[in-house]
Parts: sequence; C-alpha cells; structure tokens
Amino acid sequence: MENRMVTRKQSRHQITMSVLDKDVRKAVALGDVAKVRQALEAGISPNDVDNNGWTLLHLAASRGRDRVLRLLLEEGGKPEIRDIIGGFTCLHYAAMHGRTRLARLLLEYDKSKRCELVDIPSRDGWTPLHVAAHYGRDSFVRLLVMYSATVDPLSVKGTTPLQLAIIREKQSCVKVLLDNQANIDIQRGFPLRYTIIKGNHDAARLLLNRGANPNLSREDDGQTPLHLAAIKNDNLNCRLLYSFGASCHACGDDGKTPLDTYKDVYTNKESAPCFKFLQGATSNPRKLQDTCRLTIRHAIGKTRLHLIDNLPLSILMTNYLRYKYDDFCGL
Repeated sequence: MENRMVTRKQSRHQITMSVLDKDVRKAVALGDVAKVRQALEAGISPNDVDNNGWTLLHLAASRGRDRVLRLLLEEGGKPEIRDIIGGFTCLHYAAMHGRTRLARLLLEYDKSKRCELVDIPSRDGWTPLHVAAHYGRDSFVRLLVMYSATVDPLSVKGTTPLQLAIIREKQSCVKVLLDNQANIDIQRGFPLRYTIIKGNHDAARLLLNRGANPNLSREDDGQTPLHLAAIKNDNLNCRLLYSFGASCHACGDDGKTPLDTYKDVYTNKESAPCFKFLQGATSNPRKLQDTCRLTIRHAIGKTRLHLIDNLPLSILMTNYLRYKYDDFCGL
C-alpha cells in the first residue's frame, strides 16, 4: 500500500511537471520572462528536453528571445546540448534564423566553452558556420569568424561552408567567406566547377577574380572547368575561363581536350560561337599582354589579390590586373 501511495505521488508530480513544461515552453516562445522565472523556481530545468530533444535554450534561440535566453543561462542552461533530430545546438538554430545578438550572448556568457561551442558539429558534421552559410546569413558568418570559428570545417560528406554558399547561390555570403580566407579551391576546385555546371557567370567571374584555379580537374574523369563549359556549350564561360588562364590543351582521363569533348557532344557545330572560340583558342597562342597579366597575378598569389590596388601602379594597370572592364562576351 505504501509503495502504491508513492507511485501515485510520483504520477501526480509528473503530470504537474508536464503541465509546467508546456506552460514554460509557451512562455519562452512568447518571451515572457516573468513566467519563465516562475517555472524555473517551481522546479523546471532549463536543460529538460522535449520529444525532439529541444531544451528551453533551443526554443529561445530559435524564437529570438534574448532576455529569456540570458535568464536560462543564468539558471544553469547548457548551450552545448544537441537535439535528437540533427544534433543541433541552440547556436545552430540561432545561425539558422540569423540571431546574431543571441549568438553573441551565447559566445560571451561562458568564455571557457566558447571554442567548443563555436565549432560544435551536428550529427552530419555541420558547424554553426555551415548553417549560417547555407541560409546566407552574412552578418552571422562574420560574427562566428570573429569568434575564431574554423572557416573550412568539413561535414561528414566533406562539405565546407563555402561550398554550401556556392550551392545555395548566396553570393554575398561567398564574398564574406572568401574575405576570411576560405579555401577557394576546396575539393579540387569544386566551387568553380559547380558554378560552371550551373552556368552561373557572375559567380564564376567572382571566383576567378578571387584567384580560383581554372585548371584543377575532377578526380573521377580528369575534366577541367573548361571541359565542363564546353559540354554545356557555354560560350561566355569558355571565354571567361580562358581569359583567367584555363588551358585549351588540358586533357581529361580519356585524353581529350575541351575542343575534342565539344566535338563529341555536338553535331552541326561549325557555326556555334562556342566551337569557333575553342577552335581559335586551341590553334593560336595567347597574346603576350594576357600572358603577362596571368604571370603577375600568379606571382601576387590568390590570397593577396585583394591588395592589387595597393601596388605602385597606374589605375589603368591595376584595373587591368583586376579584369575590371573586360567584356568577355566580346573577346
């Protein structure tokens, strides 16, 4: 009988706490600091999880409730706890929604855990920087880098934040990552190859101007970005790549040049602008002027190309080195 009485008490307590838990989660979502404080005083823990593995900190970060988040941290909330859906922390959710103010609070509250929190991976190996890049949260990317986030962390599938920004076509975010020394040639030049495959001329020009190597080949078939542009019959990208140093004589694993590859893919090709360009570029040597520009840019190095304007050269020359006024349609 005594054991039965204890069980009933435990049952009533669980029901009471369940109701409290629902109430406090609603209060967190609404940003009601007073009700959240009352629930914590009644015995609710900021680290209790729901069916998705969300703590109150996950909810506060997702809804942008900074005052509630501060209270939860003061009451022992652990921001490093990961949910059971994807293994995301509250910082991941702050990144998802672009809550930079909350992220700053999380990273400043306990500086001893900052290094762990800023780079903590999800189940798929996504850090908060992956999430911010995926959703194009430029200011959040800047904040994470300022707090020493690793710029090129690899996910389980070997993906970096830069690759995600490229795939999602978040061009401003791509610029922020490159400004912070993200590896532009990651995965043997994946960013440039992807933009060529997608026919994204603006992104391709951005990457090439920032120093992307136009001659890195794919591991599976040895094809360079120029091969891929030829397969796409993309005259503009063929001209763009060539202008930035792509070799017309590079061969894939099948021993074929971009021009050979083009001939294999297309019939009635003689009148096509792309074919005419590849044929002319393959048959004739580069102009000395263009060779000099490529040599100078190579000597500067891709990590220092942003310093071209600081060189003791005329504006005309610096603009030339930066391809500022080049019209690749008219080459």
